[in-house]
Amino acid sequence: MKHYDIVISGGGIIGLAIACGLQNIGLHILIVERKQLKLPLKNKMPLPDPERFSALNIASKYFFQNLGIWQQILDLCANEFNGVEVWDIDSFGKIHFNPKQQSIQEPLGYIVSNQKCHDILLQHTQVFGDVTICTSATLQNISFKKNNAIIILDNGNTLTTRLIIAADGTHSWLRQYFKIPSSFWKYRHHALVATIRTEKPHQEIAYQVFHSNSILAVLPLSNPYLSSIVWSLPPEQACFFQQASEILFNQHLSIHFDLCLGVCQLVSKRQTLPLTGCYAHHLVAHRLTLVGDAAHTIHPLIGQGLNIGLMDAAELVGTIRRIQNQGGDIGQYDNLRSYERSRKYSSFLALTGAQGFYIIFNGNNIGKKLLRNSLLKLTNHIPAVKSCLLQHAQGIINIPPWLSRL
Repeated sequence: MKHYDIVISGGGIIGLAIACGLQNIGLHILIVERKQLKLPLKNKMPLPDPERFSALNIASKYFFQNLGIWQQILDLCANEFNGVEVWDIDSFGKIHFNPKQQSIQEPLGYIVSNQKCHDILLQHTQVFGDVTICTSATLQNISFKKNNAIIILDNGNTLTTRLIIAADGTHSWLRQYFKIPSSFWKYRHHALVATIRTEKPHQEIAYQVFHSNSILAVLPLSNPYLSSIVWSLPPEQACFFQQASEILFNQHLSIHFDLCLGVCQLVSKRQTLPLTGCYAHHLVAHRLTLVGDAAHTIHPLIGQGLNIGLMDAAELVGTIRRIQNQGGDIGQYDNLRSYERSRKYSSFLALTGAQGFYIIFNGNNIGKKLLRNSLLKLTNHIPAVKSCLLQHAQGIINIPPWLSRL
């Protein structure tokens, strides 16, 4: 029976980042991933599948710098953005964020390709001899002894470990298997994801447009005329726009974007994803910890989903390193409580903030419309409030202490 110090369920960005962050401290790590991990082949279709992009904040950049892969991410799959414009359609409310006006030296953030970021992490993980990756496998049964957990995989292999990390996504098998109390809710929206070409250059500005029943985010890519869209729509509208002809889709999108960058043109396939919220009431148990989407999922309107997951990873890496350096048991519940206290507070603030924004900015009630436009206008004219919002968006406020000291 093979033994590993840590078993990570899930070989996505968060799981791989944790493995990279725990190198060279004497821990043997196994990543169990249900899919086959490999670099994607070039798609020769006239319209390729849409790439998923995320907004990466400064705190996440610091974490990747610590892992030694930031320059590679910056060179291959990241594009900085230096402005944000947010407005409510057909109304007076608007916010414009400019780092120069706020005396901020760094970019507001970076738009990164999720797939390419994952591939870089995967390549980096494979350099180290203390990480093993088991693909096309899932956890099937788990039992606990005093000093370890016994895991049976669906391929018949049995192994032991001191700590199991659930990085297995929104529908986490581990969270359900251990019956971790969790809250779930539906946003009654689907996200339509695609890549578009605009008539005018985006000038490295990220845009967000609120309509009465939809939210359109436009994220600038490295090509000045290409952007990724995340369009939050009621399910029936998302289905309609996914199946509509390219000409009709381009017309509706251009109008919904207020012709801000001229006429929009679809350059990828369209993909829709249901949007749900989840909040696990406990992030740790004996020899178990939850991270990323397994612990919490959030509406994309504030663009912080990946950043929150990466800060989970950073906090957990710091916690495990400290326990290991002190000669403690990395799977003991009491030793992991500091991780839970820190990340429950931060993720709860983000979730409630996103929920509050969603409630205020979704719907055509005249009172809501007046409130949100007043908030947008007021915020735009108070530098101190804008500066506070930017610091939260950049992740500087709740950054793990060990990362802030680098």
